[in-house]
Amino acid sequence: MRKFLQNKLWRDKSVDLLESQGSRIHWQTLNDAEFSQELRVKLLEEAEEVAQAQNRADLISELADLFEVIESLTSIHGVTQQEINDTKNQKFLHRGGFSGRRFVTLAEHPEGSFGEHYCLKDPEKYPELS
Repeated sequence: MRKFLQNKLWRDKSVDLLESQGSRIHWQTLNDAEFSQELRVKLLEEAEEVAQAQNRADLISELADLFEVIESLTSIHGVTQQEINDTKNQKFLHRGGFSGRRFVTLAEHPEGSFGEHYCLKDPEKYPELS
C-alpha cells in the first residue's frame, strides 16, 4: 500500500467508506480544544474551495461543506443560530451588508482615528503606503 500524510479533519463516513474499500485509515478522536482548532483549519480549507468553485453545482456543494463546518463549530461552542442571526442583524443595521458591491482600493484615515488604529493592528493585511 502507498501511504499519504493527511493531518486533517475528515468526515466520519469518508473514513468508513475508504476502509470498506480496503484502505487503512489511521485516525484519532480529538478532544474539544483540538476539534475546535481543526474545525477552524477546515473552515479555511472549505472557504478556499468555495472561492475556487467554477460552476453553480460546485458552488452549492462547497457551500454545503462550509455550512457543515460552521454548524460543527457552533455546536462545540454552544452557539445558537439565534445568536448568530441577532449579531448578523445588528451588524447589518450598523454597517450594512454587501449588496452595494463596494470594493475599497485605498483608505486614508486621520491620525488617531479608529480607522488608523484598525489598520495599524494588522500591517500584513493593511500595509501602509507612503
